[in-house]
Amino acid sequence: MVDDSIKVYLKNEILESQEAINFVKSPEAGAIIFFGGTTRNNFESKIVTKLSYEAHHKLALKTIIKIAQTAKKNFADESVDKKIHKIFISHRLGVVPVSEESIIIALSSTHREEGWQAAMFILEEIKKKAEIWKNEIYEDGSSSWKENENSNVLIR
Repeated sequence: MVDDSIKVYLKNEILESQEAINFVKSPEAGAIIFFGGTTRNNFESKIVTKLSYEAHHKLALKTIIKIAQTAKKNFADESVDKKIHKIFISHRLGVVPVSEESIIIALSSTHREEGWQAAMFILEEIKKKAEIWKNEIYEDGSSSWKENENSNVLIR
């Protein structure tokens, strides 16, 4: 927990969408934006059986919190009653089977426009900057590490 309006988690358990929605609800908000990123069963003609995530826990949390704080600041304009009220972000670590969520992003906003924009910003920034690494595991037993801009932080 960062403050009363932002919750960020990295966890090995199944992510709970209702927890996210319940947290972001606000009487001042006219929109709740929800995104669940799930493991799909294919990538470039290969059959994906699961994903596996690793993270530098402390750095990844710090990065994601900063992204959430930036979104709250950048997508608000009090002069025209635009505000991001609450943000919930949860990223799963370890093995994530097909059809299960790897990431949940939920937020509440005064209007839908700033909410959609903020959610897209959060997702893209996490994919680019968070110290989280994904290994895609295929049916034939092979796998492929997917890297973000901070991939050099992981030392193998």
